[in-house]
Amino acid sequence: MRAAVVLLAACLLVLMMNATVPAWSRVGPPPAAQSPGVTISYLYDNTAPAPDLRADWGFACLIESRGARILFDTGAKPEVLAHNAGALHVNLTRLDAVVLSHDHGDHTAGFPALGQRPGVPVFYAQGFNPAVVAALGASRAKLVPVSSGVEVSPGIRTSDEFGTSIKEEALLIDTPDGLVVVVGCAHPGIVPMLTQIKASSGRPIHAVVGGFHLLQAPPAEVARIVAAFQELGVSRVGATHCTGPEAIKLFKETYGDRFISGGVGTVVTARR
Repeated sequence: MRAAVVLLAACLLVLMMNATVPAWSRVGPPPAAQSPGVTISYLYDNTAPAPDLRADWGFACLIESRGARILFDTGAKPEVLAHNAGALHVNLTRLDAVVLSHDHGDHTAGFPALGQRPGVPVFYAQGFNPAVVAALGASRAKLVPVSSGVEVSPGIRTSDEFGTSIKEEALLIDTPDGLVVVVGCAHPGIVPMLTQIKASSGRPIHAVVGGFHLLQAPPAEVARIVAAFQELGVSRVGATHCTGPEAIKLFKETYGDRFISGGVGTVVTARR
């Protein structure tokens, strides 16, 4: 039986190595033997390509790099986050930090799935609703309000706090190819956020993944934003969640094989 399992695993590895899917975007966990410097695993999203995964409005992903495990957002429902994590063999009890982009329920209400987290740092935009902050504090986590960018782990930091009515932060992962920027909904505007991140960091932006809040944007506005991504030198795009199907379609048409399709179970990889 053990030999059969090993043989099956070897066959799957060969198939994955020869697949036409780019190495930086695949569904399911990457092979351990080829573990890249950074993996971003989607645990919560509006779509789920596999029948054992649950789709729901919201977003959450797990970032793993150099031994650090960072949860970015938590989705809307604890039971959905817990189910998808279990189906993807992700252990949510082993987290080094949690980063929350903004205080809307589809990004924070799944937090109770984590249970009691004494001392685990939770980074959130300083302008969060006090009621949400109080709920986070019930977990006994170490609450870290963010106004200016702060290091989460070596080579990984939050952005500054953005926005007026809705406060939001992004997560920045430094790689040899430039920054990988993870966003929740980009309510303050995805282009202004990226423009400021690039200017303040002095680093090129290699990839941007997450929700871009373009669901109700007119086609001309979406086209302008896609063009702005190109002007900013963004090499790869993983538009999902609140980006909206029409905007996602245009990003995909523009970026071709450099577009990263979303959905629960997607794994994005990058060098470190």
